[in-house]
Amino acid sequence: MTEPRGPLRSSADEFALLVEAVQDYAIFLLSPTGEIRSWNRGAARITGYSAEEIVGRRFSTFYTDEDLRNRKPDYELAMASSEGRVEDEGWRVRRDGNRFWANTVITALRNAEGELLGFAKVTRDLSERRSAEERLRQNEEFFRLLVESVRDYAIFMLDTEGNVASWNEGARRIKGYEAHEIIGRHFSTFYSEQDVREGKPARELVEARDRGSVEDEGWRLRKDGSRFWANVVITAVHDPVGNLRGYAKVTRDITERREAEKIQQSLLDQQTARLQAEQERNRAEASFSAAQEANRSKDEFLMTLSHELRTPMTAILGWARLLPTISREDPMFNEAVSSIARSAELQAQLIDDVLDVSRIVAGKLRLSPEVLEVKPLIREAAEGVRTMAAARSVSITTAVEPDAGEITADATRLQQVIWNLLTNAVKFTPAGGTVELNARRTQSDLKIIVRDSGEGIDPEFLPHMFEPFRQAENPRTRVHGGLGLGLSIVRHLVEAHGGGVRAESPGRGQGATFTVTLPFGTAVSEEVSDAPARPNTSLPAADQQRLAGIAVLVIDDDQEARALIRAVLLRAGAQVAVVESGSAALHHLDAHKPHVILTDIAMPETDGYELSRIVRARKENAGVKIVALSAFPPLESHEPSDFDLRLCKPIEPVELIEAIADICER
Repeated sequence: MTEPRGPLRSSADEFALLVEAVQDYAIFLLSPTGEIRSWNRGAARITGYSAEEIVGRRFSTFYTDEDLRNRKPDYELAMASSEGRVEDEGWRVRRDGNRFWANTVITALRNAEGELLGFAKVTRDLSERRSAEERLRQNEEFFRLLVESVRDYAIFMLDTEGNVASWNEGARRIKGYEAHEIIGRHFSTFYSEQDVREGKPARELVEARDRGSVEDEGWRLRKDGSRFWANVVITAVHDPVGNLRGYAKVTRDITERREAEKIQQSLLDQQTARLQAEQERNRAEASFSAAQEANRSKDEFLMTLSHELRTPMTAILGWARLLPTISREDPMFNEAVSSIARSAELQAQLIDDVLDVSRIVAGKLRLSPEVLEVKPLIREAAEGVRTMAAARSVSITTAVEPDAGEITADATRLQQVIWNLLTNAVKFTPAGGTVELNARRTQSDLKIIVRDSGEGIDPEFLPHMFEPFRQAENPRTRVHGGLGLGLSIVRHLVEAHGGGVRAESPGRGQGATFTVTLPFGTAVSEEVSDAPARPNTSLPAADQQRLAGIAVLVIDDDQEARALIRAVLLRAGAQVAVVESGSAALHHLDAHKPHVILTDIAMPETDGYELSRIVRARKENAGVKIVALSAFPPLESHEPSDFDLRLCKPIEPVELIEAIADICER
């Protein structure tokens, strides 16, 4: 046999060098009985053994104790010998005892006569991939459990033909079918006979396929044949290459909401018709139509408002129902009370924002300008947001130039501008981010700058930043809450001070900067609002006899409202009687004469307006003060004159006590 020539020997050497240099794979040779004969850099890096430490030892060194007990190394050599190769994935052990997830391939090496010379073994460390796959599996399992456990929404899948393919707890609760009763049946089962005859289910699938999704509200059927009013969203589901895999269907039972909206709308219609009939009966029909049209144009905003109000209501209702089961000594009791208070404050802020925009549009808002020091104003505004920022792990820094000086402005409204900008920046800044608040003076104006390291703004959305009801996020998939009114209010308040505001951002993920420019000699607009006051919510000991000797008759058809008002007035020393209706109030007045009547307005049968007219018509009620306390906003010039005072819900306890004391003193 001739000796190989130089180039061939050189190629073998090069191949050996190539194998030796590989670092991402452990490539080595085994003897027929499993002893290690060679070792490359990848093997040393992955297992932690040097060639001197491992060559000559058996490859079972890398297997776990369990695998050794099961004789897995011997089994793999036997399989590779009989089948030519064997592949496996499983745990292996490094030199330091740590485990790693490995993919291994053992290939039998034979000569031309078929004699077994040994084995080639290639090992890959797949620990990171396995961790990622495990995280993905856990996320998918979590999402599956989440969907299956949701009770308030029917969430299920349809195949491409519209047959039910999955079923969650909410679907079972809302529609009445168990999973085994409905899976495999066509989703048209839930539609009325008329809808099925008209082809509505098929049309919705076609529309979802062509447009991506379809939303509908209408009657649907339960298993027992009863109807419910449903909000339905059907979304087409495609695989990564774009093939239609089926449809995701989400159904909500909104029967109660629909009935409540009908009742509320009916009450508003009655009130509008009554007030307009007293002043301008000939314009009633036209005004009603205009109000209806305005309501329809804000449907999307009302959907968002409903969502934002329901979010804090979840905490309020949930904790309120848990409170009777929690002792006062339990730390959870204070947590519950604090959560209810925070959620109620959030709802109040949402309502204030809506009212602010309404007043701005109507030109009913006023400023109260005064000379202000800029530095303490900036400091107080920043302090008001630090708690929120700390809860989100966002740091706030302030920098005010020494010569910032004074400015003529409405202190409360200017603080509202800065507070809105800061809370907006904190909301869109991830944990660990920063928000900067700076103020500096130029020759003609004051610049207040709020800069954050948050999510940034798409260039396409920048021109719409200060428009009311506009948000960069889709209302159905958004991550951040809010009504989209804060920046619109900022623009109106700044412009009312004779200034301007602009937003800048390099793009998504690169933060944003808001700059407010205010002239020092502010020209104050006459079309801006009274700032919503936030009185002290605590009841000082001195005020607990503020209403001593005063008899108050409370009329409200809501039991919870009656109980709260009674408790507040009793704490202030008043003599309190409570009734639930106008007729009951008139019966009470036949035998008693209170100093003050505190009445709700929207009540069944006899409302607050009618009650006040009847009381005023009775001579024996002369001198009795009548105070309206209603959730409806005041209607100013259209308000009937039978009330001595009009208060709006929600009202702070101290404010209610002071109002009654003041009207009695007058």
